[in-house]
Amino acid sequence: MHKKLCHYIAISIVFCIAFLGGCSGSSKESSGVKLSATITPTYNGENSFSVDSVQSNCTNGTTTQAEYFADHTATALISASLINPSNIIQQMTVYIDSYTITYSSHADSPGAPLIQSDTREKTMSFIVSGADTTSVSVTVSLVDLIRKIQYYNNVGGALNNYTATYTFQGHSENGVPFTLTAQTDFQIGSFNYCPSGFTPI
Repeated sequence: MHKKLCHYIAISIVFCIAFLGGCSGSSKESSGVKLSATITPTYNGENSFSVDSVQSNCTNGTTTQAEYFADHTATALISASLINPSNIIQQMTVYIDSYTITYSSHADSPGAPLIQSDTREKTMSFIVSGADTTSVSVTVSLVDLIRKIQYYNNVGGALNNYTATYTFQGHSENGVPFTLTAQTDFQIGSFNYCPSGFTPI
């Protein structure tokens, strides 16, 4: 009986520290912490799912200036909570170390060129306490200038639809690693980001 009980406890401990994977929209568990993430594309200070691959000149009839053209970024909202908060584990520090973005074109965009994946270091940490959910926002890349220019060199300003899949790599304070995935759709091509009162030439 004693051997069976020890065997059961050992299995339970292994199960508690196991990492369960999932898709975007579902949570990930690692060492008692549940994690989820959402991605919102942003550009020039506003939410935007339209990635501009063409820098145009803008005019208001009297003045000409270059259209705003920069990396298209996104806001990652990462939420975490303790699965079973207790007197033993009241809080835990979670660390994000890096993230990778992979791009896949949609079926309605058969001529869409391949966009190379992007891996970046992103060092950040936050503390998860009690039964509350802790949420932190962090700016991440969506499509940088290098990939926007590569896209333009392939197909110019043609419109195509993609999904960006983010895989965040991190670890909990006890050193157990985890991955967390999230996705967002976007469209890339020629878009008007001229200032108010200006039109592209």
